[in-house]
This record gives sequence, structure tokens and C-alpha cells, in this order.
Amino acid sequence: MSVIPEIRSPGETEAGRIYFAIFGRAIPPIVQERFAAANARLERAADPRELAEYRRIVAACADLEAVEVAGRYTGRLKLLSRKFRLMVYLAETLPENQSFFVNETSSFLAGLWHGFAGGVRTVFKLFKGVWLLRGVRRG
Repeated sequence: MSVIPEIRSPGETEAGRIYFAIFGRAIPPIVQERFAAANARLERAADPRELAEYRRIVAACADLEAVEVAGRYTGRLKLLSRKFRLMVYLAETLPENQSFFVNETSSFLAGLWHGFAGGVRTVFKLFKGVWLLRGVRRG
């Protein structure tokens, strides 16, 4: 059975889907432009088999964040991880993304809670990503 995405994120472009997976909103035009230029370099440097596998999996999976976590854990899909890192590098310069990178309040208990919640979410995304990758391989 193949995995067919039911929900697509705003900005059906590859950059838009990656940005939405990380930040939960549509990609700003400036990030889209900069990603396109850097992405062309990444893809030229990639192995053709890795690029083909990347494109097949990204086309089949709706939750790119889960697939990226699973790919990073399993050592596969290094291209997807590089593209996620690229997007973070480009997006961290925007003022509207500052809250993702800078903690504006200081609270030990809140820090513990956010660390625990992030860990649980990562484990969930890992299992979901492995399940999605298995579905794509079988389908």
C-alpha cells in the first residue's frame, strides 16, 4: 500500500513544504528565492541515485518533518537533512522567526517542560517517519 498524502502544506513548492514543516506557515518570498539558488547547488552536488530517492519520497510523503527525522536517524536521506538545515540557516535571519531561535523568558521549569515535550515530539516523529518510509518502499 502506498502512502498518499491527504494534506499538503501552503506553498506547494519544495521550499514551501520544507518551510511549512519547520515553521508552520507559508514561506516568505525572500527565503524562497535564496533557497532556490542554494538548492540548485545542493542538487548538482548530489549523487543521482540519492536525488532520485529523495524526489520519490518527498513526492509521496506529506509529513516531511517526520521523514527527515527518520532519515537522519537511519542515516538515509542526507539530502533532505541538508535541505532542512539550509532552510533553517536562511530563515533564522528573519525577525518573524526570532521566537524559534531566541528564548525571551528565563524559567528553569519551562525549560524542562519544553525539553521534555520536544523529546516526546521527536520520538513520535521518528516512529511516524519510519512508518512513512516503509510505506513508500513497499508502495
